[in-house]
Amino acid sequence: MGKKTEKSLKRIIDKDIWNLCAPKLKDEQTADILRDLLDHIVDNLSDRIDNIECPDGKAISFFSAGREFLTINIMRVGFRIYIHPAANVFFDPKSKFKVGKFRFWDASFQKTSGKYRGMSVWIENKKYLPGVKKIIDEIPKSV
Repeated sequence: MGKKTEKSLKRIIDKDIWNLCAPKLKDEQTADILRDLLDHIVDNLSDRIDNIECPDGKAISFFSAGREFLTINIMRVGFRIYIHPAANVFFDPKSKFKVGKFRFWDASFQKTSGKYRGMSVWIENKKYLPGVKKIIDEIPKSV
């Protein structure tokens, strides 16, 4: 699948993905967080996104050059966001983020740079959205 425009990506999310995910969202605040998160991702990374998949409504995966680079997992309470090594981000081990919880992936540690290439971020309420957006903004806008 070729590159999609920001408008066509938002249409895919609105038409296909939202219908799968909406039943799993516990309340309006959770729906607002997801909508804000999806808009931010598409607004900032549309040039990079080749495909978006949501086969079961439990996770939304973003792909670039055939590789998954970002995933939003819909949990019973809130969301877990995975930033995969394919995102091509380097996180300093001393980094601190204003989010509910985050964890660098040990297996993603790159000895040559001394940095991590993958991480998980948990978000349960709106007060952590700015911190999550700041992490997402670290992802290069193109490959």
